Amino acid sequence: MSTNTYAIEFSGQLHNIPELLSKLNLESRQEEDLIALLKTGWQRWGTGLAEQLVGDYALALTDKSAGLTYLVRHPLGIKPLYYRVEQGELSYAFTIPELQRRCPKPLTKDMDWAASYMLHMSFSQTETAYKEIKKVPPGHWLTCDHAGNMVIQHYHQWQDDAPHAIKRDEKWVDAYREVLEESIRCRIDSDAPMGTENSGGIDSATISAYLAHFLGVPGDRLYSFGFALCEQEPAFILETSQARRIRHNYIISDRYGLEDGNDPVADGLALLGYPEEHGNAGAHTPFYRECQQRGIHTLFSGFGGDEVVTNPGHHLRYELLDGRHYPALWDILPGDPLRRTLRLLKTSVVARKNPSHRPAFLQAWNQRWPHQLLRLEVVQRLDLYERYMETAIYDAPYRRINDFILQHHLKKMQLTARLENCTVMAAAYGVDYRWPLWDVRLVQQYLSTPSIEKVGPKGMGRYLHRRAIDGVVPKRVAWKPSKDMGYGQLHQKMQESGVIQIAKDARELEANLEPALAELIDLEKLRTQIARAEQGHVSQEFAFFFRRGIRAMQWLDGWLKG
Repeated sequence: MSTNTYAIEFSGQLHNIPELLSKLNLESRQEEDLIALLKTGWQRWGTGLAEQLVGDYALALTDKSAGLTYLVRHPLGIKPLYYRVEQGELSYAFTIPELQRRCPKPLTKDMDWAASYMLHMSFSQTETAYKEIKKVPPGHWLTCDHAGNMVIQHYHQWQDDAPHAIKRDEKWVDAYREVLEESIRCRIDSDAPMGTENSGGIDSATISAYLAHFLGVPGDRLYSFGFALCEQEPAFILETSQARRIRHNYIISDRYGLEDGNDPVADGLALLGYPEEHGNAGAHTPFYRECQQRGIHTLFSGFGGDEVVTNPGHHLRYELLDGRHYPALWDILPGDPLRRTLRLLKTSVVARKNPSHRPAFLQAWNQRWPHQLLRLEVVQRLDLYERYMETAIYDAPYRRINDFILQHHLKKMQLTARLENCTVMAAAYGVDYRWPLWDVRLVQQYLSTPSIEKVGPKGMGRYLHRRAIDGVVPKRVAWKPSKDMGYGQLHQKMQESGVIQIAKDARELEANLEPALAELIDLEKLRTQIARAEQGHVSQEFAFFFRRGIRAMQWLDGWLKG
């Protein structure tokens, strides 16, 4: 929206409008007055406006009288915001295709980015697949004046302020539950049908169950969508729906054949403007289409829980060990009393020093690496082997739950790739994604909660969240001890017959590979792998990397061919 003095564009939602109105001494207004609210906020707080906003948003505001443009992005990167500066002139947009329309100047496709993409390591908080296009990083604002002078400032700081405790107190569960419920409730559409993704796991079941709970009788207001590709998934998906009386359930048991003649890569490139960096964006297209057909404009996801609020919390053993709280440590170790005592003795000796890498990751990474398809000179020039092995460090250096979350998940922000990709893809179908477990207030509440609340007796992970949702989410789902839904059967299928279909696709791809992509790929190695895959019955490591490599090549090939 533009006025004589201001041009304001906003993507997303604000959840603290009443508080903002009060602070600004404005009358209560409807949400259509959001632009006026933001304008007044800018006049009052200037670049400090970002610190006043609570919600899932990206904002672009141009103050014409001051000759200044202000771009700001949510602390967790829910909504993307792209920009480029050419000859001192700033252009911006919420998607890359829109930015290309606004600034139709040539773009340079970054082949170093493409090489990293082959190894699933292309994501950046600031860079994109094009050398000229950048991102506003999550939790930052950017200003640019009429001369092209830019300032980028990190405005959001997480608080690592959890009090020390070695005994649990139910007040923390109550406090967490209150923020969790508000995080879901504030995102509900007041009078329109809504969709919710449900995989059967604790995170998506939380969102689905609470939406139904708040609606009372969901009726035609709530539709559940899920994939059931593993043997346990249908039962756990329907467990929540039946308990909370969600009658509209759409479960897809086979992803093949869902394109209906469409080219998912071409469709995805048209919407994103570059290869997708998280597979769920395109894979969930069947959900977007169902929403579009049923007039559903809001789709809820439980994604983001594992990274913070339903983090397993296994670092607690190090916290308690370092604090010499041995009785509390004994309490969270698994097994009968004798085994727990033996484990306590072993932990007291072995866990004094951190390993350099996550051992299971290091083993898997070493087994997978020989199957990667890039030329050796490309790998060496970009130090890709070293960068790849660094990702196997994962949680190894940390000795506190909050340290792992703050220094890994909330600093590297790799998961933002899914938020960016899914937000843009779904929006093309008129669907707004909402991620309640990625609410800034909820994340901070978890960080501010004593670590002892996050892990239960005998090492029960996700203990704070499980207790908070007990009574709303069915017990069989809320207290399921493992995330495994029978993935072994799915992996076996991929190893035996799934790779044969991928090999067929790879043959067609290799026969007409885009020249710039061919310069990155070890073609002899590719042909050898295709021949191996055509036989089926391969190792899990080979199947994993072959599938990932061919999928990446399909996206890059389509992108480079335009």
